[in-house]
Amino acid sequence: MLRIPSLANAPSKTILQRKPSTMSDSLLTRRDFVRVAGSGAALAAIGQNCLAAERDNEPIEDPLFRFVQWNDVHIDETQPSSYRLANEKMKYLVNWINKTERQSRPDFVIGVGDMIHGGAPASLGPDIRLQKSLLADLEIPFHPVIGNHENVQQEGNASYEAPFREAFGEDRTNYTLKHKGLLFVLLNNSGAPSSNSRDVGRRRNEWFRSVLDGSDDLPKIVCCHIPLVPLRDEAVLKKSFGFISYAAQDDQLLRLVDQHAKSIVAVLSGHLHLTGVVTRNGVHHVSISGTASYPCDFASYDVYSDRIRFRVHSLPQQLSTPDTNIHGRPRHAVDYTDATHPTHESYIKGNPSERDAEWRCLVGHHRPAN
Repeated sequence: MLRIPSLANAPSKTILQRKPSTMSDSLLTRRDFVRVAGSGAALAAIGQNCLAAERDNEPIEDPLFRFVQWNDVHIDETQPSSYRLANEKMKYLVNWINKTERQSRPDFVIGVGDMIHGGAPASLGPDIRLQKSLLADLEIPFHPVIGNHENVQQEGNASYEAPFREAFGEDRTNYTLKHKGLLFVLLNNSGAPSSNSRDVGRRRNEWFRSVLDGSDDLPKIVCCHIPLVPLRDEAVLKKSFGFISYAAQDDQLLRLVDQHAKSIVAVLSGHLHLTGVVTRNGVHHVSISGTASYPCDFASYDVYSDRIRFRVHSLPQQLSTPDTNIHGRPRHAVDYTDATHPTHESYIKGNPSERDAEWRCLVGHHRPAN
């Protein structure tokens, strides 16, 4: 068995941006997918090529492990589903994992919230049962983060969260996962921002504080459904997203992340239905669009002893649903952009550096704030 070195005793994190992925180092392009789809080999080809190879003329180095982020899948027991093809997209994601060559397969998936559509208390049980049935074929572990659609924004409410807890366990709302030297902190901030000032928000943040205070020697990735920072120009994002939860607006929680920035590599989130990365005090705040609505993204992370390779992947053309975009027409009269995302496509998909990057994750020395 490969001996896994620890990530814990290394120098500080820095960021190294990479060029967008090419055929040689990640997924097939959409055009290449269409070219091979008729042969029936597309799904297997994507799974086998998505994570295995490195850039041309570079030595191949196996990561310590890989993991995948899914979120905002919006599995829906009703037919037709509220987001077109939502359930079919979930089946694709499971097959994408299972078709990957076993030696290149991720160790686990983190579902960063809104894996079901929910929408009303009566829908929670049926949608979560369907989710469990669709995940039954997944050949690697699945670790859930609760989102606002799993409990209808009722963070900490036992009756609203009962279907989720019954499906995944009573201890799966605020919990940690340590894997090969990296600590994952999975937070329930599904009621933010309204829950921030309530007892449930204060208890959550006190628990988070205790985890951080007790693990400064470990590099960490925090996972929570609602982003802690705005992922676009704040004034524009308020309009394009249209809900007060465009960011958690939790000053206490964000202050804790800032205070422990030397040991936190990234904060992974979803909720916005767009893809982007903002770096604050050296911590990479990542939001992935999810698959239910366009641009239909998920992400993979290759963890090495000195860095993490982050890549965003989009669903194949036959599962891409541009009509489900919530940040432009037809939901709005305009297709939104901002100063750093001058086209609507870059606004919803992120710039190349927000879709493919390497993050140095060596922990132990002070890093100056950006």
